[in-house]
Amino acid sequence: MRWSSVVRQCRFDCVRVDLFGLSNMLFMLLFPVLSCVAALVLTVTGAPGQVAVSVYGGVCGMAAVMSWMSALSVNVAEESGGHRAMNGMIPIARTSQVAGRFLFLLVTCAMWTVDVMACSVFFAFGDMMDSGWGRGGDAGAMIPSAVIFAFSLIVGSILMAFSYRFTFRAMMRIFVVVIVGLYALVALLSRLPFDWQGLLQGVADFMSVWWRAALIAVVLCVGVYCISAALAIRFYRAKEL
Repeated sequence: MRWSSVVRQCRFDCVRVDLFGLSNMLFMLLFPVLSCVAALVLTVTGAPGQVAVSVYGGVCGMAAVMSWMSALSVNVAEESGGHRAMNGMIPIARTSQVAGRFLFLLVTCAMWTVDVMACSVFFAFGDMMDSGWGRGGDAGAMIPSAVIFAFSLIVGSILMAFSYRFTFRAMMRIFVVVIVGLYALVALLSRLPFDWQGLLQGVADFMSVWWRAALIAVVLCVGVYCISAALAIRFYRAKEL
């Protein structure tokens, strides 16, 4: 695998979805603008800080979804338009194509993380939440951004890997089954005679030290990212274009 080919594939994907085009930049700018408007309205109306935190949480959630959806847009376009067979004509090896697509995922996650940080500036400007550019120190604004990046990278990596194996309709069905299964598992475990509250409190105390949480998050993100990329390469190599 040649890194020059990986970068070329990533640049090619950016052009295909017009990632740095005017329309996409305006759409991303919409989130900080809405955050600015919301911050002004909440400041003028004297809304409590909990409302600002809820609004900011909604903005972060939408940005997290948009980050991995932007990365998967190329795969969706290839599947819906039947263009994946054309990848066999691209003078880039299959491994480099997949690696470039995962590099594209990193780019979209980084872009939306910066967007979330820009949103936090406006909410912190009104001193309505404990953010890094407000009263709480530098970690206040960095923590939500880091969480958004980690969540987007993990979810995006898993979905992108299986997009090389299943159709998106099949993936949505599997997603529903997994969610229902997780709810059923949680309901079953909650009925077992075990002190789950104490366990969760112990985990929360362990994760309260920032370097422990950061180390676990980095290991989890790197592990999921690398395993997903390896699976995607294996799926793609075995597929006939």
